[in-house]
Amino acid sequence: MEPLTAPNPVKFSKALGMNFKAANSNGKIWFFVEEGADFEVVDDSDQIIHGKYLCPWLPCSIMVSAVYAKCTRGERVALWDKMREISVNTEGMPWVIGGDFNTILSTRDRAGSDTNRQTEMIDFAEAIEDCRLLDPGYDGSDFTWAKNGLFERLDRVLVNEPWARIFEAVTATNLPRVASDHCPVLVRCKLPSTHSGGSPIRFQNMWIRHDSFSDLVQEDWGKPTEAQGLLNLQIKLARIKKTLKKWNKEVFGNIHTNLRDFEEKIVKAQADFEERPSPENRMGINKLIAEYICLLRMEEDFWRQKTTLRWLTEGDKNTRFYQS
Repeated sequence: MEPLTAPNPVKFSKALGMNFKAANSNGKIWFFVEEGADFEVVDDSDQIIHGKYLCPWLPCSIMVSAVYAKCTRGERVALWDKMREISVNTEGMPWVIGGDFNTILSTRDRAGSDTNRQTEMIDFAEAIEDCRLLDPGYDGSDFTWAKNGLFERLDRVLVNEPWARIFEAVTATNLPRVASDHCPVLVRCKLPSTHSGGSPIRFQNMWIRHDSFSDLVQEDWGKPTEAQGLLNLQIKLARIKKTLKKWNKEVFGNIHTNLRDFEEKIVKAQADFEERPSPENRMGINKLIAEYICLLRMEEDFWRQKTTLRWLTEGDKNTRFYQS
């Protein structure tokens, strides 16, 4: 929260139905969490409060930073330096940072004024790049602040790479402005669906021999994700994995069983041709044989790949054997 009054934990905890956990040094940033969760302050300053959020529904603790930046470029230098410091300390841990940065990142984030803010945008962009943060994108209004005909996107949420690996999707929604000149930003994160049992998908070389493989991949990869950057790539990879798993089961099933089934079909087709040697029966045999040969090549690909993987797995043991 970014309040305009002194912290009043009891009053606002009842109103929000959440527990008050912390406020920053000047009381302008407050933290509330739901029942069962906790927030431990790690770093506190007048423009940012940073800490560890613990929740039993998450696979691990996550780092959260809330920002309420100063209004002038010179005062914000301390914020950018603090962000860089936090990024080093949170290396490898999922981290989300968001709030009122009181500056824009590009000219598209402003309407209603032609004032040159290039140097401020560069400062902000360099801080984001140094911290290796990603913008998950947003929906809703293009601007989060409005006053006297000036519109700007001053509020935003950024995540790091480990965060993008923990959550399957991150969506920021700029809600309507009601009681403030700033609009609230709602951030929703989706955990990947848990799957018990089974093994991770492994690309099968035999797939590329199937006529529909290329179109399947192209169609699935081209679907939008409502995300950007590395998060967009992560979502696409997770989605194509599910698609290929389902397609492999439906189209290939058990390739060895399919081969036996085709052998029986060919034997029956040849018997039908011997009883009635018509062009239609001959064409049926040729079609079955062509499909059977294609399956044989796929099976060869399967065994060749399986042998290679086994060699890679046992390669170190094999090397030690020959060395001895």
